[in-house]
Amino acid sequence: MLLLPVIFALLLAPATADAAETLSMGSAVLQMAWALAVVVGLILVIYALARRRLGPTALRGEAIKVVELRHLMPKTSLALVEVHGRELLLGISAGGIELLADLSDDPRKSTPAVSDFEQLLDRQP
Repeated sequence: MLLLPVIFALLLAPATADAAETLSMGSAVLQMAWALAVVVGLILVIYALARRRLGPTALRGEAIKVVELRHLMPKTSLALVEVHGRELLLGISAGGIELLADLSDDPRKSTPAVSDFEQLLDRQP
């Protein structure tokens, strides 16, 4: 934190021919480090803006939605994906992606769970 005011003072100092001759090696290194920090900062800002505009969230459409993702092990997970109204359960591992189940034609999905529960309550005396 003490280095920052020194760097600003060096940048704001007038750059004349006499001043350039009297610069010590330490101040030249500080000016070079400050210039490098500015360039790296600009690169990071440009990278963040490009990633935000061109990243995976910008390319995401409405056709495929990841409903839920569960990590089982470090390189293994389950993904519930909705594609054009169909729900698919996918197994994702280091070896690839495999379709585990197509849940869109599941008979349990056609009737709501509330009606099943109400039927159970009606059966009780």
